[in-house]
Amino acid sequence: MSTLTQLKLGLAVAGLILWGYGVRADASSLRWTGIVFLAAAAILRFVGPRSSRRPPREDDAPPDAR
Repeated sequence: MSTLTQLKLGLAVAGLILWGYGVRADASSLRWTGIVFLAAAAILRFVGPRSSRRPPREDDAPPDAR
């Protein structure tokens, strides 16, 4: 698991814990902090290397692989 993935998961888990505790304790500052952490984790979803999800076409294969 990459460091970026660990950061995303950590922010999401911390955000859920803070938000949940803020709701239970009726503490608006904790609720908003949890929401900010969750938003940061969601934004980080778009950071990092993009992997191709489409299968390779025959044209993309090297000439010796045909």
